[in-house]
Amino acid sequence: MIYSFDILFAVFIAATGFATSWIVLDVARGLGWRGVPEPGSASGALRKAVVLVLAAFAGPRLLLANGFDSWRNGSVSGPLYGVIALVSVGWSMCSGVLVLQAAFASGYFLA
Repeated sequence: MIYSFDILFAVFIAATGFATSWIVLDVARGLGWRGVPEPGSASGALRKAVVLVLAAFAGPRLLLANGFDSWRNGSVSGPLYGVIALVSVGWSMCSGVLVLQAAFASGYFLA
């Protein structure tokens, strides 16, 4: 049996993931993030780790926005864009769970 609370909690997790994705991407662009370093470049391990974390948290927004642009341009069909949207929602749920777990662990939700 599916309770409405479970569905609302899943929507809350997805919304948290999308909000995190939007915030991370806007902050990264505001700070001048230029993208992934070239393969074989002399970038340090710390820069590669930061780029990986940024891509992991900004991915749902990038995937959804670029998929929408491709769908509007006609290079992606409607059903394929539906799959892209579902993958983006799943990815945002994964990052939303991480953000909510970090918030609970830090005591943010304690009164």
